[in-house]
Amino acid sequence: MKPLEGIRVVELSTMLAGPMTGRILAEWGADVIKVESMNGDAWRKQAGTTMSPCTRKANPNFDMQNLNKRFVSLNMRTGEGLSAMMRLLETADVLVTNYRSQALKGMGLDYETVRERFPRLIYAHVLGYGALGPDKDRPGYDYTAFFSRSGLMADLPPAGAGPLVPIGGVGDHSVAVALAGGIAAALFRRERTGLGDMVDVSLLQIGSFIGSTGILNGFNGRRLPRDRYDCGHAGSNTYQGSDGEWLYLAVIDYRRFPEFCNLIGMPEIASDPKYSTSEAYYRNKAELTRIFDKIFAQHPVAYWDKLLEEHDLPHEVLRHFKDVPDDPQVIANHYAFKYEYPDGTKTVFVNGPVHFGSVDFTQLPCKTSGEIGQDTAAVLEELGYTREAIAEMYTKEEIR
Repeated sequence: MKPLEGIRVVELSTMLAGPMTGRILAEWGADVIKVESMNGDAWRKQAGTTMSPCTRKANPNFDMQNLNKRFVSLNMRTGEGLSAMMRLLETADVLVTNYRSQALKGMGLDYETVRERFPRLIYAHVLGYGALGPDKDRPGYDYTAFFSRSGLMADLPPAGAGPLVPIGGVGDHSVAVALAGGIAAALFRRERTGLGDMVDVSLLQIGSFIGSTGILNGFNGRRLPRDRYDCGHAGSNTYQGSDGEWLYLAVIDYRRFPEFCNLIGMPEIASDPKYSTSEAYYRNKAELTRIFDKIFAQHPVAYWDKLLEEHDLPHEVLRHFKDVPDDPQVIANHYAFKYEYPDGTKTVFVNGPVHFGSVDFTQLPCKTSGEIGQDTAAVLEELGYTREAIAEMYTKEEIR
């Protein structure tokens, strides 16, 4: 039995953060019903953002956030469409939404109204900038509220390189992980109290949390952004091999510094007064980094990877996104997997961020999205609608 089997989640969300939350909950066993507008989630039409193929039957860019759900399309501008939404919520344990507060209030789906009608419901809200403050109603996106406002975009790249050029979804997916955990905690509280709760996570909140060490650095006066020569120390830095690839050296424990120096053929460095104490080692980090630069440039990264691995010295090769699906460690733990749609379209999917001992993580389902509203009729029948009533709703364009 999966942890959330028996839990029904209604997801009223678009783009990335809300849908990925729903996908995580579905992987944990919840019955996730995604409610889309008559035009569908706008992310269905954004395949070009990841250079993904998109056919009538295959939409991997959309499916990455929407695996293992059922899909209902309601016209909530009509009374019957909104009524169907309310009947769906009567059966739900959780509502996940990233609609803006003004839009939710206009539909009668704001937290205060929903709480009064469904007191056991967990109301999970993705926000841009938080529920309070002067920017609470401002539209928030991954690149703006998460990357730009938090300091990540300005202070993470090397000094002089200009702002970080991020990939989409990092903030959204971080929100999803946090919100899924918050929902699970709220469900546990409901077991004890019988009452639902509000759970909200904002992009700015997650950006601040993930960047908390950087925020401490900034608060304490560290100059940011910085370059490789303003590192913590030379034993914890990136180095480029003769093939142009990079690795990260992580000889953080100074007690292993002499061993490392001996390994690279320069034992005299460890006895040099400039570096022979931990204080001097930190103080002369820029000079020592330049010495190591010359050493690492003598051989390709694969040479250094093998040498450091043989001596159990902490390090890692800087991989590329394209390498991850074929990484033996990723494959062994089923962190990502390759998939072929019935029409022959091929893609790679990444699994959720948690393994449970009670669930065989190599046998997780992979139900793709299909077309807008593909499960509308079946779900409405579950809610008690007759086939005749459903047919009339289709005719009146109250559902799709």
